[in-house]
Amino acid sequence: MPFATVNSHEIHFVDTYDTEPQRGNGKPSILMIHGLGSSSNYYMPIIPYLTSYRCVALDTYGAALSKSPGERLTLEQLAEDVVGLMDHLHLEKPVLVGHSMGGTMVCTIAATHPDRILGIVCIGPVNPASVNASAFQTRIDTVSRSGMEPLADSIPTSATGSETTPLQRALIRELIIGQDPKSYASHCRVIMDMQEPKDGFGAVTCPALILAGEEDKSAPLEGCRFIHDHLGSSRKELEVLQGVGHWHCVEAGEKVAELIGAFCSSL
Repeated sequence: MPFATVNSHEIHFVDTYDTEPQRGNGKPSILMIHGLGSSSNYYMPIIPYLTSYRCVALDTYGAALSKSPGERLTLEQLAEDVVGLMDHLHLEKPVLVGHSMGGTMVCTIAATHPDRILGIVCIGPVNPASVNASAFQTRIDTVSRSGMEPLADSIPTSATGSETTPLQRALIRELIIGQDPKSYASHCRVIMDMQEPKDGFGAVTCPALILAGEEDKSAPLEGCRFIHDHLGSSRKELEVLQGVGHWHCVEAGEKVAELIGAFCSSL
């Protein structure tokens, strides 16, 4: 089970480099960052469709197997962990894929390290201006009092689209219930405190693809469109996934993989 120590954080990751036919094929690597209450397993439904790419998916510090004591963190700190993992794995100009909070994070990385990446894919990115701080404080209070089970019982239904299956909801429940409550609360505070990249979304100039769920209540289409419209990229796309809520890779894995593959192959 691979781990890397970056910025004094132990980061768990999965890497297809030794298991897929990717060596020397000239295609970019894809580095995947999940969102709140999730893990690298969020991307397992799409990785089998991207076999010609080296895919690396990490557990963000404080999530799943990347354990933390639940200290106060910032989005910028978590973003630098991603850059540190790139250094550790010698990833040269990968495509960054981020979901939810991770979608905002890849924008931050693209703005602060424009020479390090080839492009970004933001899946249901959270617009910092639209964050409902009281809702995340309620989550903090809930997990501090009762653990992860109340959220694991509600989010798989409340945050998914109308076409989600019971099996897909079961996977989402497993992702959530496996979180440490203190670390989950720490990530809630990251979202409550996060801001646009230092010089705004306009500082992102690399090619960008944004994927939005038509029925996403956590990162609504309006917020995704705002980010898209304010990116400084000369090449940017917005795709809306019909009948999909906030857990895009679980709800519509094959379609998400198809769009990511097409984007990467065009770079």
